[in-house]
Amino acid sequence: MDMFATVILVCAAALPQRDCNRDTAVDVVAGPAASSPLGCGFGGQAMLASTALGPELGEGRYLKVLCIDRQRAQSQARLP
Repeated sequence: MDMFATVILVCAAALPQRDCNRDTAVDVVAGPAASSPLGCGFGGQAMLASTALGPELGEGRYLKVLCIDRQRAQSQARLP
């Protein structure tokens, strides 16, 4: 059972990590569902690495993966 939704934020390197959120990110990508926070993190990174955004990481951009409880996110309508 997939209990977590993965949200991947791509933020500008000049932006402090604590300030990287949905509103300040350069790109926001819905990642794969996962059964654990660990699976969420690994799955999000692997998915993004295989996209066109992957090569841009490290060149002025970084990745932040959010693992969100699916039931809570759906009730708050926060899934992308």
